[in-house]
Amino acid sequence: MRRLSVAYLADYYIAWMGGAAILAAMLNSVLRAAPAQNAGIHVLFSARHLPPELQRETRDFLPLRREQVQATGPMRALIEGVPGLQTLIFHKDLAATLAALEVQVIGPTGSHPGAAVRQPWFAYLPDFQHQYLPHFFSAAERHARDAHLRAMVEGAHAVFVNAAAVAADVQRFYPAAARSRRIHRIPQLYPDLGSAFEDRRAEVQARHGITAPYLLSCSQRWQHKQHELVIAAYAEHRRSQANAALQLVFTGELTDHRNPGYAQAIERQIDALALRPQVRQLGLLPRDEQLQLVAGACAVVQASQFEGGPGASGTLEAALLGTPVIASDIDTNRELKFGAVHLFDPQRPGALAQAFDAVAASTPGSAADRRPFDLEQIEYLSLASGLEMLATLRSALG
Repeated sequence: MRRLSVAYLADYYIAWMGGAAILAAMLNSVLRAAPAQNAGIHVLFSARHLPPELQRETRDFLPLRREQVQATGPMRALIEGVPGLQTLIFHKDLAATLAALEVQVIGPTGSHPGAAVRQPWFAYLPDFQHQYLPHFFSAAERHARDAHLRAMVEGAHAVFVNAAAVAADVQRFYPAAARSRRIHRIPQLYPDLGSAFEDRRAEVQARHGITAPYLLSCSQRWQHKQHELVIAAYAEHRRSQANAALQLVFTGELTDHRNPGYAQAIERQIDALALRPQVRQLGLLPRDEQLQLVAGACAVVQASQFEGGPGASGTLEAALLGTPVIASDIDTNRELKFGAVHLFDPQRPGALAQAFDAVAASTPGSAADRRPFDLEQIEYLSLASGLEMLATLRSALG
């Protein structure tokens, strides 16, 4: 089989935790499939992520072993989430780097690689949130997002999306460009869950002050994730249950750059409802601790108004680990085809509170009824996804 050299441009994905999770799952799959497909996989970052002294020493690009990279935030999450990623490449001149590595095709990227790049490239379009929730964006932001997405569709060899709903939106909003570009659905994503099968749940829970069965919400404090709905529903659940024992645990970054006051509003809501003793807010955690909390939760809650794909905010990991999922009834969440998923009306706190009541009624004893995937099964499915993606990327070479 002809050699295939693929580059993944990581900068777009490490701008937020969800992006890091998407790229990590893609890389886990293609790295598993690479030997069978005679493929070389390169993961590229801008040199601006390097310390100043290394930036000065770098000409076109600098490869570093994973243990040499002192990463934080989403970049650290990406590295932790891809055990097979041994070398990271930091570039100053992207076109020269691609040429030196003999890259033939660029895998799905959420940023335009620029006119100097001659290799065929695949666009990744995350979602059209600005079209459906315009009140969360300024007019300038909406215009910029629309112009960016249009340029991606028009410039790419083909387009990848993470949900059928997003594919339909590409055709809806950019019909002319979409007619001349193939739109591919990213194969089902399977994150690396190896550390989740080492049972350290009690240790991690104790470290973070979790002293009772708990509900878990794993998402950055963005407005569309509706943390206020989760808290209101939790308060209603506690009022309706005489012996309510569930704690509510949040993980994820606590900032929304589009609304810096949102985090403070959530804090005021917690205090106004007198929930401070029952709510744990843990911020960003190392990936292995995050997975232990997902595995040990009574349910993972995702109340988002909008998502670009199924399985966001820890719900994919929960579904694979057998942890029940309570998710908003939106188009993309309906595309999560496995796991114990309960969909609720995201406009009704009462519907979410009732879901919390049902979880409480099944605790304790629910863990025995869970049906997690086993590690070998996840790795096999991840391999199958990688083979499918590499076949699609290879098709760009004719």
